[in-house]
Amino acid sequence: MTVFADYAPWYDLLYQDKDYAAETAFVEARLRDHGVSSGKLLDLGCGTGLHALAFARQGWNVAGVDLSDEMIARAKTRAGQAGLSIPFREGNACETGPERDFDAVVSLFHVASYQTSRDALTAMFRTAHAALKPGGVFFFDYWYGGAVLAQGVETRVKVIEQKPLRLTRIAQSDHDEQAATVTVNYTLFCEDMDRATIRRVDEAHHMRYWFPFEIDAALAASGFEPAAHAAWLTQDAPNSKSWAAYAVARKSVAP
Repeated sequence: MTVFADYAPWYDLLYQDKDYAAETAFVEARLRDHGVSSGKLLDLGCGTGLHALAFARQGWNVAGVDLSDEMIARAKTRAGQAGLSIPFREGNACETGPERDFDAVVSLFHVASYQTSRDALTAMFRTAHAALKPGGVFFFDYWYGGAVLAQGVETRVKVIEQKPLRLTRIAQSDHDEQAATVTVNYTLFCEDMDRATIRRVDEAHHMRYWFPFEIDAALAASGFEPAAHAAWLTQDAPNSKSWAAYAVARKSVAP
């Protein structure tokens, strides 16, 4: 099953509490810290386009790529409704596309952790490398292994109501410590209270957590100069309190 194949229609409602504008502002600040404040920006693994639209509203010349055709369709519709011209296309983050000469590439909401092998992670980094101009900056987030090991996995339930819909999502996780992976088994009950109908969606998301030394090795092998790691939405070192971390790297200027 393709990840997000059945999950996509409910994605935005499930993450309606996610502050895309604040996250975009944070990423912009980190890009400025590394010398990139404007220009062309590629959102690699753009989902339904909410980060991409936020960047475009700040003046960036944005493009977006995502594996899910339904996510891309939603991103295109959303951009059109906002009066923004953003070239979104369906594509694999691990396969180099036509995008070139970008000032920045961002890959948000743990796209790097959907790459569950070192080869896949390196392929994703090479896609970003091909899209960037020399000296361009790559910003991405990932699951930090230290926090996953410290906290362990647990079953989580999330309920969202937006009449007439009520969504109940149960996330049960299986941890394979030898492979450094977590399989998140989602069961989603989509209830239409007006029609008195319930639809069930089951989808498994196979994820990999990473450590900074692994990330840096893959970046170096892909032509990047690793620059920084930190806990998400902070400038503090990754720590056991947060699964979410991010990294910043620069495309080497040397041939």
